[in-house]
Amino acid sequence: MFQHGQSIDEIKNRLNCIETGAVSGAGSNFVSGDGSNEAGGVSKTELMSDPEFVNGIVDNIMTNSNLSDIIEQIDAVQSENRELRDLIYAQQKTMNEMNIMLLKLFSQSVVAAPNPVAVPNPNPNPVAVPIQEAEEEEEEEEAVTDTVTDTVTDTVTEAEEEEEEEAEAEADA
Repeated sequence: MFQHGQSIDEIKNRLNCIETGAVSGAGSNFVSGDGSNEAGGVSKTELMSDPEFVNGIVDNIMTNSNLSDIIEQIDAVQSENRELRDLIYAQQKTMNEMNIMLLKLFSQSVVAAPNPVAVPNPNPNPVAVPIQEAEEEEEEEEAVTDTVTDTVTDTVTEAEEEEEEEAEAEADA
C-alpha cells in the first residue's frame, strides 16, 4: 500500500507540474501556464486522452505496486461477503419461521391448558360464559398471531431492504 501511495503521489506531482507550468524533471520541456507544452505543443487534455500515456501510467502502477494483489484480494472478499449475506438472510428467514411456529404452539398451549382452579360462576346464564371465553381466546390468538406476523414481515422487509442497499453499494463500488 505504501509503494502504491508513493506511485500515486509521484504521478500527482507530475500532473501538478504540467498544470502549473513547472519543469517536471531533467530533459522535459517547459509547460506554460495554459497547460500547453511550448516545445511540443502537448496539453494536459491531450495527454489524458492519449491511450498510450494512460496505459503507460496504469502499467507503471501495476508493476511498481502491489495493486494487482490488492484487487485480487478485494474480489475474493466481495464474493465471500455476498455468500455470507445470503447465509445470514437464509438464517434470519428460518429463525422468523421458527418464531412464528413457536408462538403458534405457545398460543395453542395457552388455549388448550385446563383451568386447574374451579371458580364459582357468578353469571346465571351458563351458556353465555363459555361462548364469551371462546371468543376472547380467539381474539387473543388472533392478536398474538397478528403481532408475530407483523414483526416477522417487518424483519424480513428490513433484511431485504438492507440486502438491496448493500447490493447497490457494491454495484456502485
